[in-house]
Amino acid sequence: MNPIFVSHGAPDLALHPSAAADFMKAYGVGPVLPKAILVVSAHYMHEVPTLSVDAQPDMIYDFGGFDPALRRLVYPAPGAPELAAEVADLLKQAGIESRLEEGRGYDHGTWVPLLLMRPQADIPVVQFSVNPEAGPEWHYTIGRALAPLTQ
Repeated sequence: MNPIFVSHGAPDLALHPSAAADFMKAYGVGPVLPKAILVVSAHYMHEVPTLSVDAQPDMIYDFGGFDPALRRLVYPAPGAPELAAEVADLLKQAGIESRLEEGRGYDHGTWVPLLLMRPQADIPVVQFSVNPEAGPEWHYTIGRALAPLTQ
């Protein structure tokens, strides 16, 4: 499947009706579903590309000042350690060092859109870090290394 960009907006997008929430809800329904989802999260930052590897990730409520009801929302999708290993291998083949990290829960950049798009939480998820200090060429190189995932 081709990659998609989904902006998660504010965390309370998961609680309140909006055009953006309606779009996400409609997008997550379809005849073809991915085997797993690799989420590049702006809330997961490391200098070296890092992948979450937990089979049952916890939740991270990485925000403040929003409706306390958000902290009761849970997105129980399993992790995908096999996908994390595959991504690490693709990066290695491209000469890019990466790390696998245990104990990383789903941050709101991951669980807010997925809760709307696939509330069944039946597709395994891996989070992939970003490096805000690296430029566009570095990120493009990462994307090229991961292109085989779309086939």
